Amino acid sequence: MPRLGELLVEEKLVQPAQLEEALETQVIHGGRLGTNLVELGFLKEADLARVLGRQHNLPFASGDMAPDQQALAVADRQFYDDQDVLPMRVDATRLTVAVLGPGQMKATDALGFKAGKRVVMVIIPEFRMNQLLRTHCKAFRPMRPIDMNALRPSTRKQEQRDPKPGDVGELINEEDFAKIYAQAALGGVAEEEEVIEGAALEEDAPIVGGTPIAPPEPQHPPLTFAQAQAQLQKSSNREDIAITVLQFAQSRFRRALLLNVQGELVTGWHGMGRGVRERAVQRIGVTLREANTFQLVSKLKSHFIGPMKRTPGMETFYKLLGGDFPQTAVILPLLVRSKLVHLLYVDHGPKQLTPPDVGELLILSQSVTRSYEALIRQRQAARAH
Repeated sequence: MPRLGELLVEEKLVQPAQLEEALETQVIHGGRLGTNLVELGFLKEADLARVLGRQHNLPFASGDMAPDQQALAVADRQFYDDQDVLPMRVDATRLTVAVLGPGQMKATDALGFKAGKRVVMVIIPEFRMNQLLRTHCKAFRPMRPIDMNALRPSTRKQEQRDPKPGDVGELINEEDFAKIYAQAALGGVAEEEEVIEGAALEEDAPIVGGTPIAPPEPQHPPLTFAQAQAQLQKSSNREDIAITVLQFAQSRFRRALLLNVQGELVTGWHGMGRGVRERAVQRIGVTLREANTFQLVSKLKSHFIGPMKRTPGMETFYKLLGGDFPQTAVILPLLVRSKLVHLLYVDHGPKQLTPPDVGELLILSQSVTRSYEALIRQRQAARAH
């Protein structure tokens, strides 16, 4: 089977240099190649869907879409979330199911058997599937910059011209950003509902005897500096890098977060420490168009030690962390090939002073750069064979 990147270059939809940049971005930020190409502004969603259809010899679809309720009723929505499939249409003989690729045939066969219909698989881009599952199945999917561009306010508050599917231009204004961020994080809202910001983004915890009980978070023991350096050298993927950095940060600070930086948006990736909930971290989305401390660090590409500037975006950031601002915090930029890709945020908790000793963190950040560069070289070598 031809590779997606080769087909896109063959059709002159992307340039080889753009493909290489997208592959590097994929190593750092995850997601499928097509998602990264669209996020970088190199490819239209409609073209991506068409070439995916050509690659897998399947019908394809793109742009705004919604499933029929009758089709959704074929199976439990948790099944769709688990399998990354979504029934879209049903008629007398056929069940049309949105998929990411032909490898999901086992799941679609199960749906066809349950519905008593012949299944027609239709391929759609990864980010569109994530948005559909988030909206119609209340599925959890970490936020990406493309969600901020693709999701829009209800038609009551839209401008005259809607963005075309696949458009990746400037981010929207601050008011709409906050509303869309809340909508995306919650998994979508009904047309006439008001979107709630801030604290409402947190999930409801189970309640026993009137006291909310937070779900347990995975336990990762703190690492010494030497242990962290050794583990970074053995990292085989981006997740290894993230967990290692946070395990070391835990040995010095009470809370630590690793944040993604893509374009003009900072999104949550992973977090560890007192009161830090992974799901809440992955709902973080702070625009760099706001004059906040993240913007300052991103512009200067230098570490920051001190009090965080109080802005609407940072108010929501700390609500998702479950408390007030710290007295001081530390932020380190993580760069790969001179490009800012992550922010490492650490503090000692709400209303607390954070120790300013960041010498070993600065050294570790250089090791992170080397680890990513090694992964990129491995990816390039694998593609050459």
